[in-house]
Amino acid sequence: MNIRLLSGVCLLGVSGIALAQDPPALKTNLSNEAAEAPAQRMSPKGGGGFGGMKKFAAPAVQNGPYGAVDLRHTTTDYYDEFGSRQKRDPALHAKLRAGAKFYGETLDISVGVGGTKLPGSQRAYQKRPDVTLDVYPLKGRVFNLLVYGNAYFPVRSTDQDPTEFSDGDRYDQDYRRAMDATVMSVGVAPALKLEGAFSIGRVSTTLGADAWTRMYSKPLYIEESSSVRQLGLIKEDSQEVDKPFEDTAMRYVHQESAGLGYSPAILPRLQIEYTGYYESRYLPRYFKDKETGGWEYTYQPERVSFTRLKLNVDMTPSTSISNELYYFRNGFFAEDRINDQRRFKNIVRLAFKL
Repeated sequence: MNIRLLSGVCLLGVSGIALAQDPPALKTNLSNEAAEAPAQRMSPKGGGGFGGMKKFAAPAVQNGPYGAVDLRHTTTDYYDEFGSRQKRDPALHAKLRAGAKFYGETLDISVGVGGTKLPGSQRAYQKRPDVTLDVYPLKGRVFNLLVYGNAYFPVRSTDQDPTEFSDGDRYDQDYRRAMDATVMSVGVAPALKLEGAFSIGRVSTTLGADAWTRMYSKPLYIEESSSVRQLGLIKEDSQEVDKPFEDTAMRYVHQESAGLGYSPAILPRLQIEYTGYYESRYLPRYFKDKETGGWEYTYQPERVSFTRLKLNVDMTPSTSISNELYYFRNGFFAEDRINDQRRFKNIVRLAFKL
């Protein structure tokens, strides 16, 4: 019976990728990489990184090269204040990642390329190629400390992934102003995970944090025609911008998460996770200094919160299928959001280790 149940779960997941023409992705946070997990740092394996469920036996260290293929069908549903759905954005994403691990998997260097296809279209859009460096000063079964850096390289505007800024909030639109620039991030992410084995299955509790800053390879300029007031980069009571001026302020983000995981004894290949995220984004608000006549800025935090329900099945040691449902909400400590629209995001994912 267990084999039949597992086969049914796998069949439903595969058919979801093939047939779903509805709900699109996050970005993030990570990325929402939109269509990516919410954290700024993405796992090279396409999964949940340290925060994902792990087997109890200590995994064998696998130094050397690796590869991964990640196929995702994403759907985002947007709702108004009365609970009616206003819009649905589906898309199909594919990504190839290749890299190598060194020193007992404490150093991981990888590159990624990918594309996006929208329903009813024969055209594939290119995702930004990236290079990622992960360094683990501390790495164990209970506690991980990750220091990372990544760079996302520009593509031609005609090839730009149209789902990359689908949510359109202040953070994403600020990022979009640098479409022709390389976007670089540096961050640190500690994570604590406790696991226990019981007669009903395996249970885990995860506490994590992620803090990063974003930089650009080209200067960003602010002018009145760039809709910066809608983005909140200029204070509402400030005078009009008389000429473009350079936006030199750094961007800072930190994110906290807490999650529960469960893998039933009767179906050990199935992992269920429920995680809550709370994110604070610090973007500048410019104002005209009356004494000097120059543009100064202060930071005003923007709060974003969301939850994730994930079901994952390891079909083979190198193949897994999962479904992730994200819920972005107005409550749960969220405040000061420019785009305060409720939305659900569903991701059906098929991942292969090469």
